[in-house]
Amino acid sequence: MSWHRAICLFTLVIWGSSLLGAPKTPTRGAEHLADCRLSGVEGTVRCGQLRVPEDPRRPKGRSISLFVVVLPSIGPGQSHEPWVEIAGGPGNAATDFARSYVTDYRFIRQGRDVLLVDQRGTGRSNGLYCEELALHRVSSFFPRWPIQAVRTCKARLSKKSDLSQYSSRNAAHDLDAVRRWLGYSRLNIFSSSYGTRAALEYMRLYPRSVRSAILWGVVPPDFRRPLYYPRDGQQALDKLMEDCRADPKCRRSFRNVDNELAKLMTDLSRTPHGLIIKHPVTGARLETKITPAGLAQAIWVALNYPDKAHRLPMAIHAAAAGDWAPFVTLDVATEAPRRIYYNAMHLSVACPEETSQINLDDLRRPQPRSFMPLERTFEYIEACRSWGLHPVGRAQLQPVRVSVPTLILSGEMDPVTPPAWGDKAHAALPNSRHIIVRHLSHERNGLSGAECLDRIFVRFVSDPTARHLDTACIDSIAPPPFTIDATDSD
Repeated sequence: MSWHRAICLFTLVIWGSSLLGAPKTPTRGAEHLADCRLSGVEGTVRCGQLRVPEDPRRPKGRSISLFVVVLPSIGPGQSHEPWVEIAGGPGNAATDFARSYVTDYRFIRQGRDVLLVDQRGTGRSNGLYCEELALHRVSSFFPRWPIQAVRTCKARLSKKSDLSQYSSRNAAHDLDAVRRWLGYSRLNIFSSSYGTRAALEYMRLYPRSVRSAILWGVVPPDFRRPLYYPRDGQQALDKLMEDCRADPKCRRSFRNVDNELAKLMTDLSRTPHGLIIKHPVTGARLETKITPAGLAQAIWVALNYPDKAHRLPMAIHAAAAGDWAPFVTLDVATEAPRRIYYNAMHLSVACPEETSQINLDDLRRPQPRSFMPLERTFEYIEACRSWGLHPVGRAQLQPVRVSVPTLILSGEMDPVTPPAWGDKAHAALPNSRHIIVRHLSHERNGLSGAECLDRIFVRFVSDPTARHLDTACIDSIAPPPFTIDATDSD
């Protein structure tokens, strides 16, 4: 998941007019790169491929190619310390976000390159993807990890890839190999969601190679996906319902929404609701049933996006009255996909580093109240058992303690990486600052005033002294209005 999904007028007004047409400075490592074109990106960028061993312990064994994109700095001067985005997921390809740095976030390139490296297993870096695991990207109502599909995917990909070699640690080694290959002195890291875990591992292994780090929505080294989703998802939903009750129109229109959700869950456990969903790409009609686990997943996904979350009370109320259409259109997964999510790479990272670390005794203890049943947690666990990778050692689960100047950002409404995880990282990083934004979720879609975050990022990278950073503008960030009528929800 990535920060550039919102278009910032701040970019266009403050920087855009001054930088459009500015001369480009020579790119570092130019001898390794060539002009190329990327789908959806206007103009040319610089691309290259660096071959590395798939298994670092076997340098003469099978190799893979890392796909590298550099968007050259613009304006006068050039730093040898580029901005590097480490994509989230795990499963997103960093180069899929190149367009943002050509359009909305062009200002980031003032005086420094932007370096994008597809993490091994994503994009053009030996992308690991299986179509049979992609149905949950069509709708949250489908199971995420159907076991037979997981086994089929593994059997096919294992013929050409060692699935155990697509770890965060190996990705860190790859990134530093690219840094040295291109001749950059140090990196300014921007990361979000899982990307923060990969960034922390890079900081652990190569602290002298990092000038600054921004961690948005921290996934710490000992994160155990999806063990905490029910707890953190309920916390986010409770805060949303508190905001609804504080809003006169929302309170008046949906005064019984908590009871309506509870009744929906009970009714679906008895009789799942049949549904036909049209595939947004192929147009195929797909049959499924809405179960309590599927409904919970759809709610949890919506909570990630402020604009979607503020439609949830309306969608729950409509479903309780028998109208599921608002929920189907609300489900972010039903939107036409903008990029491939490398689901097999996701399993190769999440299983050994996170899910396989779950102690089943944790699941046997009384669980806190949550709208999310444990069904999907056990589904993840079973998928990882079928994927069959050994858990990483305890050393990789320890907090990262380095003196790299670090800015940590958390959203109070985040159902995935709430502020408690940012607090944990902040406690271990002596040169860090943790900013908590009241209305921010895992994404910022629909928030007004969110361009404030861009100003903070630019100031921090210009002078990574987190303790003296002016962050007062976060108080101006406001949520979207609650949707009251389904006809107004588009």
